[in-house]
Amino acid sequence: MPSSWADNDGVAALRAAAESLSALATAAAERRDDSGAPAPSVGELPLQDLPAHLYFARMWEERRLTYLSRRVHRRCPLCDDQSPIAWFATQDGYEYAICDRCTMVYIPDIVPLDVWDTYFRDLPNASTRLREQLLRTTTDAAVQANRTRFRRYFSILSDHGIVLDGARLLDIGSSTGAALEAAAEVGAHAFGIEGLVEAVEFCRVHRPELQIALGHAESFDHAQFGRRFDVVTMWETLEHTVNPRQALANAREALAPGGVVMVSLPNARNVQFSMLRDYCFFAYGGYQGIGHVNFFTPDTLRRAFESVGLELLHVETEFATDWRQIAYYVQHRFSRIHCYRNLGRSDFAQSPEPELAVVLNWLSPALTKLENSLLAGPIMIALAKRG
Repeated sequence: MPSSWADNDGVAALRAAAESLSALATAAAERRDDSGAPAPSVGELPLQDLPAHLYFARMWEERRLTYLSRRVHRRCPLCDDQSPIAWFATQDGYEYAICDRCTMVYIPDIVPLDVWDTYFRDLPNASTRLREQLLRTTTDAAVQANRTRFRRYFSILSDHGIVLDGARLLDIGSSTGAALEAAAEVGAHAFGIEGLVEAVEFCRVHRPELQIALGHAESFDHAQFGRRFDVVTMWETLEHTVNPRQALANAREALAPGGVVMVSLPNARNVQFSMLRDYCFFAYGGYQGIGHVNFFTPDTLRRAFESVGLELLHVETEFATDWRQIAYYVQHRFSRIHCYRNLGRSDFAQSPEPELAVVLNWLSPALTKLENSLLAGPIMIALAKRG
């Protein structure tokens, strides 16, 4: 009778492998210069609103050739070089490149904001779909999840001696104001900048207590809010900017002396992005607005900070690579992978086979602990101060 993972030897082998990976992660973390840093989160990477993605992906597929023809070229957003090395094409029609000079990962040819404005004006039912998407950010479950996440980020500020109670905080890329709400709950005087007109109007109706102005990360005027700020935040914003260095320069300019900038963004060092590439669900150039056109590593983010006069204080990564996706990719079972091409399929939502499920249940927590100890988790969080 063949052996299975249910026997004692199989379980013992998996336990030993998991313990070895955990020990390696602990050893790696002890050799990093981040004493006092909080333990990285090992929760699952939160997935975005799937129904909205399905609609906007379908609309994009019908129109993409027209709008991709109106792309504009840009130089490396980190070093301004113009000799990128092509890396891979995305499933929504773009191409990632790696700068040969500074190793920045980015999309050189992007659909600009004014073209996106035209696209959405011509899109049937776009405003209705977008309003539904915005409303889902205000459900009790969404509010609680955001409160938990942002308070975890705020604890990093506290660990570095930064008190939010009474502080002036500016959030760039506020969407429907979840971060502002969380900041206000801990006593901050919070203000926001958001580039999506519909999101700003939504907040004025549904969250009138929040102070959100229309503006873009690369072009806002902080003076409209009066005095400068103690803290400027950008949560999953920098990867969507045409000129991320200008966005960081504007953030620095908005800071009072001694103020800090805190950002979260996808991590180019993550194995899911680097290995799956076009099959990675967060590798996209944009099908409902400018997508993830900039991918930083901890090193390129540090250099971006330094280029505008910001000093990196702390960096960590959080959440977990979905190791099921890696397993499916290695097995060439591409229809099971959660990615743009498979948004309309049900295969990727199915549970893995029992044997694979057992292996992943044992090894995934240890693998995730290891990747975060090596600053290779899916989401990077960084804190920098005004120099």
